Amino acid sequence: MYTFSVNSLLSVLVLGYLYKDCAGSRNWECKPLSIDGSTTNPSAMDMDLRIERVGRGEFFFSGTFFWNIDLDDSVLVEMQILRSHSGSEADYKLTPWSIPQQTFIEYIDTFYKDLLLANLGDCCDLPRYDSGYVPPWPKATYNFTRCGIKGEGLPEVLLEGFYKVQAIITALPTVQQNLTVTAKITLKMY
Repeated sequence: MYTFSVNSLLSVLVLGYLYKDCAGSRNWECKPLSIDGSTTNPSAMDMDLRIERVGRGEFFFSGTFFWNIDLDDSVLVEMQILRSHSGSEADYKLTPWSIPQQTFIEYIDTFYKDLLLANLGDCCDLPRYDSGYVPPWPKATYNFTRCGIKGEGLPEVLLEGFYKVQAIITALPTVQQNLTVTAKITLKMY
């Protein structure tokens, strides 16, 4: 039969503990600092988002996003993600995680589903398309309630510093909506 010893049991427990701690996980925390937007036509698209402090050290954003345009191949979206070690405007540099300009329909089937809804899906009423986009996109006012970045679909390792996300939605000649979010990334202290 099998010989069982305390040393064997101890070895298995130590290996199990080390294996659990070696699992890859996000090493950073995100604190939103500001959120700002502008539009060229508030009757076609507009937003009213703000940072909320909830308790000690907990920050979220809440507000509304108004969408009143038809979604077709002329609606484009792009996103630039910049990083700064100091937070100074002159220090921000483009990161490789930026999203090139593409149609909003292409964006829905990729980044929208994998990043936006993965992080904000439980705190907003944006439409969900699990098996691909099915027209039409609803014209509505979408609500965001205490949304925070969970890190889903984002790199597990980020450099500490300030990050600025600039999103641009364009439906020319009707409207151009700009959104800028600034956040501070700090390393987790386990």
